[in-house]
Amino acid sequence: MQVSIIGKGRTWNEAPQDGECWGITQLILRRPVNLVIDMNVYEDGRWGEQEKQDAQTAREICKRDSIPYICLENYPIDEIVSEFKTDYFSSTVDYAIALAMFRGYTDIDLYGVTMDGASDYYKIKCGCDFWCGYAKGRGVNIKTHGITTVMKTQDGLLYGYGTKQT
Repeated sequence: MQVSIIGKGRTWNEAPQDGECWGITQLILRRPVNLVIDMNVYEDGRWGEQEKQDAQTAREICKRDSIPYICLENYPIDEIVSEFKTDYFSSTVDYAIALAMFRGYTDIDLYGVTMDGASDYYKIKCGCDFWCGYAKGRGVNIKTHGITTVMKTQDGLLYGYGTKQT
C-alpha cells in the first residue's frame, strides 16, 4: 500500500493528484487530499490568526466533503506509542509517518516536506529524520521528493566521501 504525505513546503505541487494523498495542516486549501492531519495547537497563540483561520476552514472543508481530519482529539496516540515504543514527535509530519506505518502502508512518499535552514522547520527536522529511519528499519520504502533536507546531511554530501547524497 502506498501513500503520499504532502507538506506545504516549496515542492508540494509536485505530488501526484491520484492515489492516497494525505495533506499536512491546511494543504487542502491548495489541492485535494484524501486525509488531513494537523497536530498543531492554535488556541495558545503560537500560530498567527491567519493560520488559525485556515485551520478552521480546512476542518470545514473536511466535514463538508467527508474527508478524514486527524488532530490531537482523534489521533491514536496511545496505540501508536505502544506499537512503536516511542513518543518522539516534533512535527505533524512525524505523526503522519507513524500513522501511515500503523495503518500498514509499505510505501511512503514525502512531497513538500522541505525542512530547510531557511525556516524554523530545520530545528524540528530531527523528528522527521527519526521517523524516516524508523520506517526504513521496519522495511517501509520511504522516499523524499523535491527540495528537502530530510534524510540528508547539512551540506548534502555523504560524510567522508564528499559525494552528493541521492
